Amino acid sequence: MRATGIVRRIDELGRVVIPKEIRRTMRIREGEELEVFTGDDDSLILKKYSAVKEFSNFAAEYASSVYLSTGYTTLVFDMDNLVAVSGDIKLYKTGAAISYKLEKVLEERKPVLLSARELISLCGEDVSGLGGMAIAPIISAGDVMGALVVVSAKELGDVALKLATIGASFLSTQL
Repeated sequence: MRATGIVRRIDELGRVVIPKEIRRTMRIREGEELEVFTGDDDSLILKKYSAVKEFSNFAAEYASSVYLSTGYTTLVFDMDNLVAVSGDIKLYKTGAAISYKLEKVLEERKPVLLSARELISLCGEDVSGLGGMAIAPIISAGDVMGALVVVSAKELGDVALKLATIGASFLSTQL
């Protein structure tokens, strides 16, 4: 645990304000859920909650199934990190931070199919060797919780976009 030097009072309703600098650094958005833990030393710990990360084993199995049946490298993201990946494209490692470009795509709340010249970096990687990607947001209870992304060295078409959309929809029912 690191000390920040910031001290806050609890108001009459039991609320504590998390400073803007910390929210920005940790990418905590308005309305985002935090999990509360207590430590042995009377410490109170707030941790970003990710419903997608809670079922990362299931997401990994799903990504593996998609890859084995289609040959497409399949990635599952929460709103902060890569949670699961399966495939032969070795650019991606679980735990990698989501890129701001992917975050912007997810804010649009609709599936997109990107050709080789339109590709975006998902986690800060070089995408020059890829032929296409299909990105579908995982939406649960009206909130974007993450994304299912299909990538390939070859150009992708509408079938890949539909595959990503169906997968994201299925994963959202598991949240």
